[in-house]
Amino acid sequence: MKRIFTRRRDARRLALLGIVTGSVVAASAAAQETGGPTPQQLARDRENPFAQTINLPLAAVTGFGIGPHHDVGEQLTIQPQLPLPLDADWNLIVRSLLPVTFSPDPQRRFGLGDVQPSFFLTPARSTGLIWGAGPAFQFPTATNNELGTGKWSAGPTGALVYSDSEGPWFAGILLTQLWSFAGAPRTAVNQTSTEVDLSYNFESGWYIQTDPTITYDWSATPRQALTLPVGIDVGKVTKIGGQDVSFQLGAYDALKSPTGIAQWIIRAQITLLFPHRRAAQHMYVEPRRE
Repeated sequence: MKRIFTRRRDARRLALLGIVTGSVVAASAAAQETGGPTPQQLARDRENPFAQTINLPLAAVTGFGIGPHHDVGEQLTIQPQLPLPLDADWNLIVRSLLPVTFSPDPQRRFGLGDVQPSFFLTPARSTGLIWGAGPAFQFPTATNNELGTGKWSAGPTGALVYSDSEGPWFAGILLTQLWSFAGAPRTAVNQTSTEVDLSYNFESGWYIQTDPTITYDWSATPRQALTLPVGIDVGKVTKIGGQDVSFQLGAYDALKSPTGIAQWIIRAQITLLFPHRRAAQHMYVEPRRE
């Protein structure tokens, strides 16, 4: 009987993974070349949660100083971003986070983590300051108890960004609050996540940015609740075989963190950028009407 339940649980995990993977395939299938955006525009768009481009980031994070023996851990995250124009005035932005983790402490574990899809409703023709809001979810897809929460969670998410249409600056803040409502009899999920992004993007496609994710776990004791990293990334947007792609490398140190997690990290990221023809009509130059 236990084996049957295990198979059913694995089937649900695979089904959820299939949904997220399908969004990646759909994003690639929907991508169309426009030839419009410059390297500087693409450099700004790669981190913009409301960008009118289909983005596919793949990030490899190496964490150091994990646990009492200061071990090294690894995580690969895939976070496809797909803009869906609803009409002339509104877009729906779909973002999904798919983590694959190697954790060395307390026992060596490798596998899929909890999948986190988010949905943002945002004005299609906004310039300068751009806002968006919607629901966020977290599914218990982790293949091991130590790699996930074991909980079904949901809550609000929202962002406010500034993107200079003609200049080098991009700034934004994205907040997500998750509460668990079902799942295994484990510690409840009550976590606030704040992603702060500030970047300077050169005309050549080079950029420098800081992009820490600050979290606060309301279910933990005050001394174990806050994770506060600080660091910097350097990257470049270029073309490979006609495909727009961004490469970046950065390092972050945890000024404050719970016991046992990585004290500092190195992050390498590759992002594939696909200008979306229909969505891009609202961001780039529109045809003149006589």
